[in-house]
Parts: sequence; structure tokens; C-alpha cells
Amino acid sequence: MTLFVQNDSTGAGVGTPDPMRALADLTEIANLDTGLGLGAVTGNLQAVTYLRTTTGPPPERLSTLVNTVVLNGVHIIILAVPANFVLNDGLLITKVGGVAIPPGDPLNGTTSCLVIYDTSSNNGSGYCVARGNSSTLDLPVPTSVALYHELSHAFRIVRQMSLARTQTCNPSSPEERAAIIDENDMRTQLATRDGVPVVLRNPATHCGASGCGGGSCCIVASVSSGSSSSAEVAELRALRDQFLRKSEIGFAFFDRLHYVYYGFSPQVVTIMSADPGLKSTVLNGLVRPLIEMLKLVRDYAIDAVPSGDLARRLTDHFTHSGDWATERALADRAGGIVRGDGHVDLSSAERAIAELLMSRAIPDPHIRWALVEPIRAYEYLLGCWRQGEPLEAIGKELDAYLIDWAGQLPIDARWATLDTDSLRIELDMLESTLLRDPKARQTFMCRLIARYMEVGSIRTVVSERGILT
Repeated sequence: MTLFVQNDSTGAGVGTPDPMRALADLTEIANLDTGLGLGAVTGNLQAVTYLRTTTGPPPERLSTLVNTVVLNGVHIIILAVPANFVLNDGLLITKVGGVAIPPGDPLNGTTSCLVIYDTSSNNGSGYCVARGNSSTLDLPVPTSVALYHELSHAFRIVRQMSLARTQTCNPSSPEERAAIIDENDMRTQLATRDGVPVVLRNPATHCGASGCGGGSCCIVASVSSGSSSSAEVAELRALRDQFLRKSEIGFAFFDRLHYVYYGFSPQVVTIMSADPGLKSTVLNGLVRPLIEMLKLVRDYAIDAVPSGDLARRLTDHFTHSGDWATERALADRAGGIVRGDGHVDLSSAERAIAELLMSRAIPDPHIRWALVEPIRAYEYLLGCWRQGEPLEAIGKELDAYLIDWAGQLPIDARWATLDTDSLRIELDMLESTLLRDPKARQTFMCRLIARYMEVGSIRTVVSERGILT
């Protein structure tokens, strides 16, 4: 084996890599091929394994990287890192986006070729490059594309076939031009799979900027809907950007959610890929209900839509969502997955996902609050509607859920690092949106002060709001 994923920063810099996020992006490179996986952890490394069953330049290149013994025994090691990762020269990864560092380079403390890339997409703002024959920097770089670009460099490094490099970005050096040409194979694969027009990068310029988006969002939604550009993925991305990424606390929450999510979602994708019929259950029983509930939460929190109107919208959704018998069966099976109980006769693949959720997802408060509880609420409200409960009663149930759910917003360590003025801003924002209801506000404030009673700034700000006892 010649390709590995590293789970710490040894020899590469300072920070905490995420091997499961690397697997997610490698899954994209393999075009969702089920033959891809990770071997057992040995020290700080996991070998990438790949028995290729699909065709195309990216899967074929990946198979070569994994299964070919390279010259001089030099391996390729991938580090999928967050935005705060610092390279050995003191440079943040966001300054370069990604890099392939040969052995013997002063920045490389190993005997392997290091491939280090930013999984945050520049803290969500994205990296922008030139498209077609243009020099305008407006083409986003998805994380899987960034990884494939750096693997192109590594492919030549380990074979001692690297081309000339220059200090300028326009025109591209021969080495960067070759990597961009390879990168365009990956862009073509993604566009073809998603059924959208292919937009290629301009190989003549290697210049880049930030601010055009392009971060990935929810690999499970992408695979279950069949496209990373599907309406479902677009909805999740919009909810993320409109709702979660509006404050320092929101960013901290999303970072933790993102980290935990990519600790189990690649396994969900692998299970789905091996059982194509499971995609419908995941899409219609998990992804779409989650989106519907999160849209209600967004409208409740941001637009202050009354719960009665939200309930009417939800029951209209139930009424027009499609064939009722099919929807009911999917909801029952999805409910069995997220409950992890034995009331539904699940298939072996569905049981595998249920066990994964029970062991890796649900124990984390961020996943449980943001993903699992909304799906459970959808299932419960759907049951109320099935039983013929009137709209008013469903509205009351929805209102009670939103209030209780909002008050249980997970409390991250970021709260304890904010100064008094920043805390006031964060709490003002929450009180005008998610914690608009007095009961939800009281519940959250009591939890916050119980968690950080010793932090003076939190005591001061919570006391100002009449909560401290």
C-alpha cells in the first residue's frame, strides 16, 4: 500500500487532522465506489484500501496511488486539516488551501510525501480560481477537488517526475498546469455525476482568491439524492449559511457538528453504496424530513413565523408529499433507524446504519440536537397527523417541541472565551431568534450558568438578564 491517512500532525505542523473527512473526499474521488476503505490504525496512520470497480480518470488514478509500489518506498500521506492548522513554517493552511510536500523538504518532518489540505474551505468563504479561458477568479474549489489537485502533485513527486515550478501564478508553471489539467478530470466527474454542465478551470493561470464559496455540505444528502448539486443539498447548505454561520457561537457549533458528522458519515455512504435501495429510505425518511424541520426552525427563529402557521405548512407538506403508503413505510423504517429499537423489521444495511448512529452519532449532543431530534420530531408530528389530530393540536405540539428543543442548544467551550461585550452580542442574537420564548431562554441561561459559573463574564451577562440565582 502506498497511500495513507494520518490522524495527528506529526512531521507536518500543528493541529488535529480528521481522517474520516479525508475518507469522505476520497470517496468523491472514487466516484462513490464501494471498493474504497481504510485499514486498521497503525500508529498515527491508516492505509487507504481500494479495489476499484468504477472507471474514469480519478478512480483509476486513485487505484494507482493505492495499489502501486512506488520508487524508493516513498509513500503518500494525506492530512485533512481544519482552518487553524499551522504548517511547519508557521503559515496557516488557509493561506495556501493545500500543499504537497516532498520528503527532504524543510517543511516535511517525515520520509513520505505529505499532502495537506484545508477541509474548512477557507472558513466557509471558499477558494476561487479562474474558469475556462478567463482570468476572473470566480470558480469555487470543492474540498475533493482540492485534494485531487494535491494528489496530482504527489503522484509526480513520488515518481521523481515533478515538472518545473515558478514563483508566479500567471502564467502557471508547468507543474501547476499539469495539476490543473488533472483537477479538471475531477471537475468533469463531479459535474457528470450531478447532471450539471461541466465547468473547467483555466490551466493557464494558477492564481487564486477567496470569497466564492464552494464548501462541501452533507455527503449523505449528496449520495442519497444522487447529486452534490441537488435541491436537498442546496437546502442544507442554505440552512447552514443562513442560520448556523451567523455568529461566533454559530461557527463554533458548526465546526463541532462538522467534525463529528464526518466521523461517521463516510461509513453511512459506504453502506448505502452497497445497498442502492437504501438510498430512498435515507433520502425520503431521513434527509428530507430533516430539511423540512430545519426550515421550520429557521422560519420560526429568523422570521418569527407563528407556530400555528408552521403547523399548517407542515400538514400541507404531509398531504402533498406523495404516495401515502410509500411515505408511511419510509417514515416507519427511518424511525426505526433513528430510534435504534426493535419495533421495525430493518434490513441488515438499515440495522448497520442504526448501530452506527447509536454508537457514533447520537451520543454527541451536537448531532443529537441538530440532526436526530428534528427527525424524531418530524416522525412524531407525522404520527399525530396520521391519527387525525386537528391542526390546532399539532400546532401546540410543534410549539412545545420548538421551545424545549431551543432551550437545549448545546453549550460549547467557545462561550467561556468570549469577553462581556461579545457575550451580550451573542445572547442578544439568540434571544431575538431561537430563544425568543421566555421558557426556552430561561432553560438555556440556567444551563449556561450551571456550566460556567466560575467564568466572570458569563456570570455578569446572565445576571444582567435576571437569571442568576
